[in-house]
Amino acid sequence: MTDTDTLYLASTSPRRRQLLAKAGLAFELFAVSVDEEALTEAYQGPLNRLGEYLARQKALATHAALQAAGKPGRALAADTTVLLSETHLAKPADLEEGRKMLRLLRGREHIVATGAALAGPEPGRIASATAITRVLMRDYTDDEIEAYVVTGDSLDKAGGYTILSTTFRPVERIYGCYPSVAGLPLCLVDMLLGYTREPMGEACPWSDHCRPPLPVPADIQPEETDEFEREA
Repeated sequence: MTDTDTLYLASTSPRRRQLLAKAGLAFELFAVSVDEEALTEAYQGPLNRLGEYLARQKALATHAALQAAGKPGRALAADTTVLLSETHLAKPADLEEGRKMLRLLRGREHIVATGAALAGPEPGRIASATAITRVLMRDYTDDEIEAYVVTGDSLDKAGGYTILSTTFRPVERIYGCYPSVAGLPLCLVDMLLGYTREPMGEACPWSDHCRPPLPVPADIQPEETDEFEREA
């Protein structure tokens, strides 16, 4: 592997680190901060592509910082959007907002759209994709909500929950990509990296929990810096 093939994960999320490591993809950590609040407020595109838009901004900013630091390679970023009808459920600002989100989601189906973006190795080169998954929450109780929220685990999660919780277990069923709901659509990352382990038929090589419809290569946006912004 050459230096230009080095993969840098532009994220501080332990879940994304774990998913990449479990998939056997070698990477290093290198993340820079972007003003997500300002970018979200300025975004004019469809909400189910907001995560992809933010991922592209993170990947481009990180790749620029890598170049400035003399580190050749590619920057991978991701961002998750949770949508209930037309309402965007971001990360809860506090415990009470986390409680409200979980009550809203209880027993209902919503959309989790996780965008992934890969910038580099050349300056300005970027490709991205979004995995859209339907998620049905189980009819958990108020006591279960309280027990989960007070742990603080909901505060850094879009929608106020994680599908990976081994105690709360809020999700009853999904239709789509399980790793995407966990924070990183490995199948799309694999495609962006140019490998060949694409979902085939009703099977996914990345998780036994995935259910059709699965993401497909056609979801990937062109390797240009301005194509996505024109659409947005």
